[in-house]
Amino acid sequence: MISEWFQRVGSSIPRGFSRYFILELLKKKAHSGKEIIDYAVEQSNGIWKPSPGLIYPLLGRLLDEGLIEETKDGKYQLTKKGIETAEDVDKIND
Repeated sequence: MISEWFQRVGSSIPRGFSRYFILELLKKKAHSGKEIIDYAVEQSNGIWKPSPGLIYPLLGRLLDEGLIEETKDGKYQLTKKGIETAEDVDKIND
C-alpha cells in the first residue's frame, strides 16, 4: 500500500515520483488537480503535501506530452498514450 511506502521514505519523495503518482491515480478515474493533491495527502497520512505549484505545472506537462486530457468538468483523465505509459511503468515495477 502506498501509505506504508510513505512511512518508510518519509518526506524525501524521489525525483519523478509525482509524475508516476498522477498517472497511477488517473488509471482508476478522472480527478481534478485539487483531488490529486488531497489524495496524496490522504495516502501519505499527511507526510507528503504536494503544492499546487508542483501539481498544476506537472499536469500541464502531461497535457503537452499527450498523456492526459482535460474533461469538460475540469478533471484530468489518461489518454490512450497515457494508459500505455502507465502500463509500461507497471511492467517495470513487476
